[in-house]
Parts: sequence; C-alpha cells; structure tokens
Amino acid sequence: MSPPQVTPKISGIILAAGLSTRMGEPKQLLPFGNSTIIETVIDNLLGSKLNEVIVVVGHEAEKVRAHIQHKPVKIAFNPDYQEGMLTSAQCGVRSISAAADAFAMTLVDLPLITPDLVNLVIDTYVQAEGGIAVPSYNYRRGHPVIFDRRYAAEILALGEDSGGVRSLFKKYAGDIRYVTVDTDRVLTDIDYRTDYEEALRKSSSA
Repeated sequence: MSPPQVTPKISGIILAAGLSTRMGEPKQLLPFGNSTIIETVIDNLLGSKLNEVIVVVGHEAEKVRAHIQHKPVKIAFNPDYQEGMLTSAQCGVRSISAAADAFAMTLVDLPLITPDLVNLVIDTYVQAEGGIAVPSYNYRRGHPVIFDRRYAAEILALGEDSGGVRSLFKKYAGDIRYVTVDTDRVLTDIDYRTDYEEALRKSSSA
C-alpha cells in the first residue's frame, strides 16, 4: 500500500509595494467591486487552498495597511520598494512561514484571478511534486506562479542586473509545469486607466 500523499503547505505572496506611476495614483486602493483592488486580490487568495497570504507593501504603506489590517494576512514592509519589484519579491520570500514547502507569487493588479484559478495552479504544483507551476493562456505565462521552496535562496541572491525572478524561468525551464487556462484573467493586469476600466467591465459581466 502506497503511503498517503502529504499536502504541501504553500504561502501566497502579493506584491503590492509599487509606485503606480503609470496610473498616477495608488492602484491598490482603487475601488473594485464592493471594496478595493488589493482587498479583492487578498480575498481571492484567502479563498483558495493557500495556507497563508503575505502582502508586501511599500509606497503609501500606511494607507494600504489601513485598508487591509482587518484581513487575516501577514503584512511585510519593503523599505527598498523604490528599487524595483525584485526587492518586493525578496521581501515576500523572506516573510514566508518556516513550515512552507512552496510559495505562490502574484501581483496586486490582477483582481480577476479567482480562487478556482489559483487552485488550478496549486493542483498542478502538487501533481508535479514540486518545481515551478505556471498558468498559461495563449502561450503566455500568467500569475500566480508557484515555486518550490528550494528556489527561495536563489531568488534572495538575485541582483538588480539579474533579470529578476523571471530569470529562473530560463534557467530552470525543465522544472516548469504549465497549466493551460481558458481565460486571460491570469494575464489581465492594471497599469493604465483604460486597463482599470476594462477590468471593471470584465468583473461586472462575470
């Protein structure tokens, strides 16, 4: 008789420290549904099989914290947020639980990723027994991306000229397991006002 499968513990990391320069205001706090973009993303991750959710904050940290402090999440402040997204990814990785076997990384401006989509990626990671799991739509990589914990030290060692976390996709291409999804929601981020208006339309028509 084969031993029972152990379900890995997976931490979720939301990168929410950016400057939102193209939007002109903190996109994390823009209204979305009955709350804000960041609260929607948090609720979607909390509704999935993830074991914990970490929110990395930086720009307008106190305003963001005021909106989410009632949520059952871990808030991590990245003092180096102005140096780019890699520093926030590293801050998130440093904040994962000691018990975590893996971590899922996503961006704060992807409020259309539902718990079911997150769970699809989790299931792919579990079935592949580790490595890297990535959702794909029309041959484009989306979010969240799940990394086995064994990649954590390498992410923490990346420098600003490394190409960021994405550099691991090339280096460990053989470790990646893709899950093809039938929706562009894993890609639909919000950088400009038109992106925001389109996301609102997609959300209200779902």
